[in-house]
Amino acid sequence: MTSKNFFESLESIAFERGLDINAVLEKVETALAVACRDTEYKGEIKMEVDFDKKKIKVVDHRYVVSELTEGNKGEILLEEAQLIKPKIKVGQEIKTEVKLEKFGRKSASKFKQALLSGLKELEREEAYEFFSNKVGEIINARVIVVNDAFVTFDIGKNCEANMPLAEGLPNEEFIPGTEKKVYISRVDKSTKGPKVFLSRTSKEIVKRLFEITIPEIADGSIEIMGISRDPGSRTKIGVLALKPNLDPKGACVGQGGLRIKSINEALNNEKIDIFTWKDNPVELIAEALLPAKTLSVIPDLKTKKALVIVRDDQYSLAIGRSGQNARLAAYAVDWKIDIKKLSDATKEGIKFTYNVIQK
Repeated sequence: MTSKNFFESLESIAFERGLDINAVLEKVETALAVACRDTEYKGEIKMEVDFDKKKIKVVDHRYVVSELTEGNKGEILLEEAQLIKPKIKVGQEIKTEVKLEKFGRKSASKFKQALLSGLKELEREEAYEFFSNKVGEIINARVIVVNDAFVTFDIGKNCEANMPLAEGLPNEEFIPGTEKKVYISRVDKSTKGPKVFLSRTSKEIVKRLFEITIPEIADGSIEIMGISRDPGSRTKIGVLALKPNLDPKGACVGQGGLRIKSINEALNNEKIDIFTWKDNPVELIAEALLPAKTLSVIPDLKTKKALVIVRDDQYSLAIGRSGQNARLAAYAVDWKIDIKKLSDATKEGIKFTYNVIQK
């Protein structure tokens, strides 16, 4: 019977490494079997664990047979077994307690190496399971090193992950020792542990930040209906209140803008336009084009194309720099949008009504 200290040491190892004690004990049993190969214990090594008393008994099991079978360990011929126990019969077994204190230096070294290898394997398996369950989530990762192609993060669980700089935001600085919020898009299994794919450019990171930051989104009172993004520059996100008398845009902005500011900061001060989702396509498209004010929206429901009329002084704002505002609005609501100045629409004889009311 091993000492209580041995069991408690294994408990400590399991706790420090975040491993299940039963899984650790399995690796200990395997390591003991390896260590016993060069000893007098030639049978099948099994552990008997008393969790209440925190004791471990290691037993060598040898099964009595009339003829040895190839590759079947733990067997002992009847004739040999009867030298140990004269009245023993075929089919019975001889149990011998393994005295660990009698292990020589070679056996002790083999046990240590096999156990460390087993623990590393457990850590890799546990880390893979952990991060597989984090796909689609955001984690805080600490920057370790940056080179021309990628940034290496410490992501916990004794794991590192390389994120291509292309998955970082434009002009974003990565300083070793600082933390960044990163989105886990995929996890693959490898012999060296989990390969975790990270991103800060995915629009999903914005969605998850809203879900984490805005309680009304987390509890289902507000739903994110549409989102589009130019990473590092601007995001448009449409939100819908599922409860009466709830201002979805105001809830997302927060008192004094605190909620949206925390999301901005996590994304390197990326600009975020929040608009209220509408069932009516006229109102929806006008909302999506904010901050530009719209005079009229002429939707074609069959083709999901819309002609939008704006005052001449609102045209540049509606289009946005390099067409960004119009493009992001179109992607967010899944409509094709064509924007015209009021003067051009008048010249072309386009008939329209002033069907948009904006405060």
